[in-house]
Amino acid sequence: MARRLALLLAGITSLSVSAPALADAAAAFRDGKWPVAMAQGRAEATPAALVLAGRSQLAVAAYETRDKAQALAQVERAEADFDAALAKNPNDVAAQMQKAVAIGYRAKLTKSPGLGKEAKKRFEAVRAAHPDNAIAWSAVGGWHAGAIATLGSFMAGTVLGAKNDEIERNFGQALKLDPRSPSLRAIYAMSLLDLDRDNALNAANILNGIGGLPANDGFDALLRAQGVQLAAALKAGDAKAAQALARRLQAFGTVG
Repeated sequence: MARRLALLLAGITSLSVSAPALADAAAAFRDGKWPVAMAQGRAEATPAALVLAGRSQLAVAAYETRDKAQALAQVERAEADFDAALAKNPNDVAAQMQKAVAIGYRAKLTKSPGLGKEAKKRFEAVRAAHPDNAIAWSAVGGWHAGAIATLGSFMAGTVLGAKNDEIERNFGQALKLDPRSPSLRAIYAMSLLDLDRDNALNAANILNGIGGLPANDGFDALLRAQGVQLAAALKAGDAKAAQALARRLQAFGTVG
């Protein structure tokens, strides 16, 4: 039963998985033990296991690494995991989604409009093929928010095709599909604050009760903790400080 639960928590659907080794990788990912999940996932080398390894590598790059060159190298290593997973199973939705995330991360680190457009195209492709995938909707919303926060509405719209109304539409649908996901709520709130500190009330409403939401894995737990921290800052009533915190907490927020 424990092994089956670990597999379900990791979102694993492949029937070709070697259960004991992958259960170890899934358990490590569930507990936020990123190096163990990387090692176990790459040793197993099935599509699902490689996705776990790559996601763990992305977590280290985005939230634990301070040097930009090192973070970029880690993102590229994660992308290699997703490429390897897709080579084995081109229809693996989790690998498709995480490949797009890795490209988006590279776009952010290198300030590449071309990579940004490619990430958006891939996010939208997953969303179109799997309209019940909350993460895909959230990713599209986050893409529009990040582009506008970085370049401003006019430039983001002109250069990348980013639109303000796509932010609420996509995040709103994501939360309809998965209303109890702490990571989706935290990312949405951070995105709103990154855009404008006047979004503080909306962000606080989105984060209301986040500490009581279940965390399905280590990433959920990480983002839930960030959401709790941000909710406390918003409750203190200093929107400027809350915005600064949101920007530090988001992926690569402390990369120099």
